[in-house]
Amino acid sequence: MANLRSLPSSPDLRFLREEAKLRRRSGEFASIALAQLAISREFGFRTWPRLKLHVDGLTLEAPERAALLIRSATSADLRAAQAMLDTDPDLARYDMACACACGEVEEVTRMLEADPAAANAATGPNEWQPILYACFSRLIRGDRVRAAGIREVVWRLLVAGADPNASFIRDDWLQVALYGAAGIAGDPELTRMLLDAGADPTDDREGYHGNEVLYHACEFPDPTCARLVIEAGARQDFVTHALGRALNFPNREMIEMFCARGARATGGHLLQAVWRRRPPRTVMNLIEAGAAVDEADEDGLTALRVAVCWGDATIAQILRNNGAREAVVTDQERALGRYMAGDRVSFSVERSLADRMLIMSIETGNLEAMRRLLDAGAATDGDPASEDIPLGHACWRGRVQAVRELVERGAALELRDGGSAIGATLHGSRHCHDPEGGPSMRTIDEIPKTPYAEILRILLAAGAKVPDRIGDSRQRATMLIAELGIDPPA
Repeated sequence: MANLRSLPSSPDLRFLREEAKLRRRSGEFASIALAQLAISREFGFRTWPRLKLHVDGLTLEAPERAALLIRSATSADLRAAQAMLDTDPDLARYDMACACACGEVEEVTRMLEADPAAANAATGPNEWQPILYACFSRLIRGDRVRAAGIREVVWRLLVAGADPNASFIRDDWLQVALYGAAGIAGDPELTRMLLDAGADPTDDREGYHGNEVLYHACEFPDPTCARLVIEAGARQDFVTHALGRALNFPNREMIEMFCARGARATGGHLLQAVWRRRPPRTVMNLIEAGAAVDEADEDGLTALRVAVCWGDATIAQILRNNGAREAVVTDQERALGRYMAGDRVSFSVERSLADRMLIMSIETGNLEAMRRLLDAGAATDGDPASEDIPLGHACWRGRVQAVRELVERGAALELRDGGSAIGATLHGSRHCHDPEGGPSMRTIDEIPKTPYAEILRILLAAGAKVPDRIGDSRQRATMLIAELGIDPPA
């Protein structure tokens, strides 16, 4: 933008808010949110929240800025931390908490030399031990320059006697340093460092929920962190439970690793794999790890019946070869399978089954299967009695082609659960780190934004209404749309 406005040396957000109200009342803008967005762009910022963060960095007192830095660095949203550091790089060395979260090796070393007991002393706005600020800092994911420093900080803290099993409690969940390293950072070097120093691979304490380490370590493409935790002696029931989480992701190497290291697969795991159309090798891994081939799900479907319905002859044959009972498969399911495989056959299908398969085809990104199911009579808007809404799933998961197809087939843009297609899209752009696995411990910036921007264009062109605010955080939809690089409608 040419001729950008300049902020005063001591900006005050109150005056900018008053300006937005005046420009709204004058009729220049249809809402306060649009007025705030325009003002932000006049000063060279993409959105009002980004302008606010910049002003905060200039006007808040140092303790407040340091607390904001820590709050952001230990969350999935790094914008505030980055804004504070851009405005005042010295803030990274404000205190032990900031220095650990930002990977300031020399400052941490100086503090430890001055007071060796500081290695384990509660400090900072969270009253955590220093090693926790480093291990839970998502700057190790969002800032490559600082990542090496954070690893070095952890090593120096451990050498100085820091407790590798340091922890805190959040909402009755036990949060240990190893969880930060393996389940949030997904960092093999940091994970190995803590385990070598004596970190307990089983994050369990009576009275609190555990299993955060392995449950979230299996969400990453690289299986190394999860493998290190299992090899270090993670509890067997935690390993089995985390296998189910791993199957939500299309990560064959992760499943192979789990099964090769003692995971006790169940019939439920096998059904999950077949429903999600995982590859033959994954199905064999699970069977070899003990999965019962004839266990039925809540609808009475076995893995073989599901494979037949998908028309997946290879998976069906693997199951038969391993003892799955053919007699339970119905003629209706065989006909559906032939249709799904491309044959032109006449058949009838239970709507509940077709609707369930439709949702799964959207989750797994199988556009051809989705089209076939819709052609066969699956409800465009899903089962009215179900919480699963096809367009809502497609929008939230960033499935562009699925959204386009559903909109063209007349899917309702206002969802029966009270939400909207645009709301689901904006929420997904902030929380859906993986189209199949959904939320994970990665940062908001790691969610690809291009699919969500394209979905917004499709929905706006179709006449979808823009809600005022989104989700429990009540963020303004206007600002989230602008964050995706799209001008919100007036």
